[in-house]
Amino acid sequence: MMKPWSTLLLGAVSAALLLCTTATAAETAQKTLQWPFDRLPEETLRAMKKKVFAHYFSQFPISIDDRDPANDYYQKGYLHPDGENGKHRAYGHFINQRPIPRLPRRVPDWAQLDRYEEVRMAAETGMDGFAYNILSTRGRHWTTLLDLMKQVKKYGRGFSILIMPDMTAEFKGHPERMVPALLKIADDPSLFRIDGKLVIAPYNAYAQSPAWWKERIAELKQNGVDVLFIPGFQGWWKYLKDYKDLSIGFFDWGTSTLDEQIRWRRKALAETPRYGKFFMAPVRPQDCRPRAGWSGECRGSELFREMWKTAMDYDAGMVQLITWSDYSEGSEIAPSTGTRWAFYDLTAYYTSWFKTGKQPKIVRDAIYYFHRLQSVKAKHDPAKQKKPFRVNGPKAYDEIELLGFLKEPGVLRITLNGRKHEKAFPAGIHKFRIPLEEGRPEFALLRNGKEIIKLRDNWTISNKITYSNLLYHADGGTAEAPRTWNGPIKIEVKPILGRHLRDIALPIPAEKLRNHAKAELPAAPLAEPFFGKTDKGTFVLAGGGKGSLSLAFSEPLPDNTEMIFHVNSMKSRPAGGWVAFFLNAGSADGKTRFGLTPRTEKQTYVSASWPGTPFRVVRDNFDVEYPALYRIRRAGGKLTFLYGNYPVYSIDEKQHGKTDRISLSISTEKPAAAGVLEIGKVELRAVPGK
Repeated sequence: MMKPWSTLLLGAVSAALLLCTTATAAETAQKTLQWPFDRLPEETLRAMKKKVFAHYFSQFPISIDDRDPANDYYQKGYLHPDGENGKHRAYGHFINQRPIPRLPRRVPDWAQLDRYEEVRMAAETGMDGFAYNILSTRGRHWTTLLDLMKQVKKYGRGFSILIMPDMTAEFKGHPERMVPALLKIADDPSLFRIDGKLVIAPYNAYAQSPAWWKERIAELKQNGVDVLFIPGFQGWWKYLKDYKDLSIGFFDWGTSTLDEQIRWRRKALAETPRYGKFFMAPVRPQDCRPRAGWSGECRGSELFREMWKTAMDYDAGMVQLITWSDYSEGSEIAPSTGTRWAFYDLTAYYTSWFKTGKQPKIVRDAIYYFHRLQSVKAKHDPAKQKKPFRVNGPKAYDEIELLGFLKEPGVLRITLNGRKHEKAFPAGIHKFRIPLEEGRPEFALLRNGKEIIKLRDNWTISNKITYSNLLYHADGGTAEAPRTWNGPIKIEVKPILGRHLRDIALPIPAEKLRNHAKAELPAAPLAEPFFGKTDKGTFVLAGGGKGSLSLAFSEPLPDNTEMIFHVNSMKSRPAGGWVAFFLNAGSADGKTRFGLTPRTEKQTYVSASWPGTPFRVVRDNFDVEYPALYRIRRAGGKLTFLYGNYPVYSIDEKQHGKTDRISLSISTEKPAAAGVLEIGKVELRAVPGK
């Protein structure tokens, strides 16, 4: 009888590998209304002996450019036939779906905030971390790793990064770069370790010989870094014998077809020696590659569920989800426009099952549907799509699948083209399938004749296509907390403000203040720029015509405080030139000046001038959105400009002297130009934490 893999794991590595604390009876599952079960606390799951990592592919962050998703790089570059200079025209699009889009954050650290959100979402499922595919040691793939490490440390709670050098990317041509790169990050606490030793799990490790790996492991040790080696293979049974003496375990990239998984992949695990090494099992939802013109037949959710079953049946020590974020292969489990939260939700359920060794109790009903948007036989436009797409596997299925998590017996129903298809099931997890037809399905769970959950499909199935799309689309959820996505979400970030000291009145002589002003662009040219007060109590700084206007606050800005401008709106008509508002901080003699400079409704920059230096831009345009919070802060010998919570430029007063005199101004270049800035209020606050 084959030894359980947990026993082999102990023999291979020692009990420390297990990081072995298991949930006690006293620990209570947390209510997770979005899922059909109640999940144990994240930290409890991550302390268990079995580990789950999601393969992180850095090419596809939540947003590439922080632009409106209707016109961003995903939409125009990856999802459009003419994207990326037309290189996708022969097959229609690089990817079939994208991360759930959001509206622009319009803050300098938007990419870092997005990566933190990915960490948070992944950690919420109970998984242990990301297996980071190191494609290169320079450029954005490397800097993404460095920032992801920061976000993992910020999140904490035992989430970590499993280092996975990709031996078919940069290290294929430059293997000598691997050790120096690892030495740069080896001490970082965000990285996954066993018994204090850094774990490296190279993808396609067989690109280098066992002798080469032995030398690299020794080289790392000579530099003070002890590592444990978990090599990855495409077809582990062909290579493991040669690498077994170096490794504590191994992983396989797995298959994308259901037939292969249930047949010879399981056969290999049953009949091929594993030499006492633990197995990191692959789990993949699907594989659909428009650029390659093929898709693996996963048969809806079945490949995903079957791969989890294989991992549990063969007592795998670890699981690698393939992938978190590779949209080019359609294998992502992260929430996306194509599969929504379906595979993400299933990940949470099966992660708990795998880690605890016990199937989670279904405490709330949920249903999920899976289907392609067209028949596999649908005819594409040969004038545009150059080659037909194929489905890999012995059989392609034209089906609609409804997967039910039933806390009690119930009926699963699929309604399509006026026909109701129903089947009764006992409590538990059940699949119900019908033939795929053109139309827009509806899905329901019924109990005692009452609809417990009802979903209308997000997509209409149609064989009238230009380009083939073989991706299985999906959606679903629980009755208690359904997640519906109807467009890009807006992420609100609350301002972090210090203690309020006082409101500051604008020092405008009463005789020069226009009453009943409007926050509208004035006709130009004006006789002179003006300050005005609207009927709702806000102030406007308006200019039109070639000229400028300045307003200086009389009191210096004290140390450890900040002046905060609540700007409701900004409008600009440059008329072929420029319009610029200045929120300045300068020296008492006026010879040094730094300023936040709103120039258009969507962009602001930072300008400066000091003795011997003419006016210049010292921080190029950054995106803004109104209403806006502009802040001028003096603290610790530094002057800092902030947009919202986010520092956009800072200077050292040791170099430039005190810049504590605050003023407002507007300038226009052309006679026909005009601009208006509406200010709700100005206040003085202590720096947060002071």
